[in-house]
Amino acid sequence: MRTLLFVICTLLTSFAQASSYAEGDLVSQIQLQDQFENEITVSEGTQTLLFSRNMKGGDIIKEALEVLTAEQKQASDKLVYVADISGMPSLIAKFVAIPQMKDLPFSMALDREGETTRLLPSEKDQATLIKLDHLKVMSVSTFDSSAALIKALR
Repeated sequence: MRTLLFVICTLLTSFAQASSYAEGDLVSQIQLQDQFENEITVSEGTQTLLFSRNMKGGDIIKEALEVLTAEQKQASDKLVYVADISGMPSLIAKFVAIPQMKDLPFSMALDREGETTRLLPSEKDQATLIKLDHLKVMSVSTFDSSAALIKALR
């Protein structure tokens, strides 16, 4: 019985580890619409991918991107922010959240279904920073504060 339990746990752990991108993996190209319904693409030219799967992670990224100057934002044209908003009730997203997102000084690629971003790594209540080189994951970092994320982006 213990052997069977061990095998099951090992398989589940292996599956869980393989369930998100890690350093060295190739990320599939991502195409989503932003809050203005413009197409945003994570492609071979993307060097920095910011990702949030929850409200707290999104707040961390929002605060960090708002702090960056216009000059830094122009230099960061290889940066893409992707947010999984599939956990948000669709009526709230449509009538409250997305209209508020239109006031932000940056674009966010929105995954409304959660399927496109299911393999992107994330931690509860944290923002994810993925460094890419021609869609190859060079590093994955998570941040629990905007100050730490700002430091990493500079």
